[in-house]
Amino acid sequence: MVELTNPATMMSRRFKPEEIPDQTGRVAIVTGGSAGIGFYDALELAQKNARVIIISATEDHGKKAEEEINKRVKEKGAAGSVEWIGQDLGDLKGVDALAKRLASELPRLDILILNAGVGQGAYGLTKDGLGNHFAVNDLAHYVIALRLLPLIEKTVSSGLTPPGTARIVFQSSETHRLAPSDVKFASKEEINDGPDRDAFVLYGRSKLGMIYNAKGLAKRKIKPDTKIVVTAVHPGTVDTDLQDATTESYGFLGKVANNFMRLVGKNAQEGAEASLWAATTTEINADNWTEYQANYYSEPRGKPHTESDTAKQESIADNYWELCASLTREILGEELR
Repeated sequence: MVELTNPATMMSRRFKPEEIPDQTGRVAIVTGGSAGIGFYDALELAQKNARVIIISATEDHGKKAEEEINKRVKEKGAAGSVEWIGQDLGDLKGVDALAKRLASELPRLDILILNAGVGQGAYGLTKDGLGNHFAVNDLAHYVIALRLLPLIEKTVSSGLTPPGTARIVFQSSETHRLAPSDVKFASKEEINDGPDRDAFVLYGRSKLGMIYNAKGLAKRKIKPDTKIVVTAVHPGTVDTDLQDATTESYGFLGKVANNFMRLVGKNAQEGAEASLWAATTTEINADNWTEYQANYYSEPRGKPHTESDTAKQESIADNYWELCASLTREILGEELR
């Protein structure tokens, strides 16, 4: 039988699951791990013997994913496992409480893949009164990363994982180029301007924020001796459940776009290759880790520094960090930075 090649992967570099090194003893967290790309991030890590915690909002999806992944891991004869924890990422106090609990209860943390997100769906406000794209895709992951970083540092400093192998991966997208030309991340009012913005623009702006999350964390928080590698990646044009939100926002035209995506886009398993590469590749090590630090990659083993000019603007990146810090002070009563 002839194996058909997905056209979306023909021109891109690949990172196959068999390239993932053994993860025995290691612990990973994947947000949005109950479906789409995150599901395959969790599956492949568990099949390489990692303990994986997936965080998502919907119990039905989460429990089914937990059961399905553990079933596949057992069938493969691997020693990994997956545990689902429910949390709405639009509830920042809940996110913060969960992150603090995980930081205190987990014995170690080697890999953090920040993947969950609101897609190109309609704008709405979270319970905290923030635009949903920014609150879920950006601010929640800002808080999770800052709360869990000390545990990752401890994992390295205690010798549980070698320097250069602890990773934090932010799931961005080439759609970050769709962020509005006047983006500044200067105020709460700016990120709550959703009623005046196209859904793709809101999504694109949030994916720009994920690049700023990676750059800001690497610049401000990573201690050189830990050699914790922080990157942002683009999964490719992927057919996932997030794309269904396009129909919600654009009706018939959105449905047409979704059908086209299913014809030419990557599937979710292929889309996970970029984040799995960034999270596990042995190409990144203690000797060359600074060459990868804070980079955005549009494909596995891709050329660095290909993000938009806006994504390279340090002044806007600084604004983003200050905005996130001020919002944590407002919502949590504690400024995280």
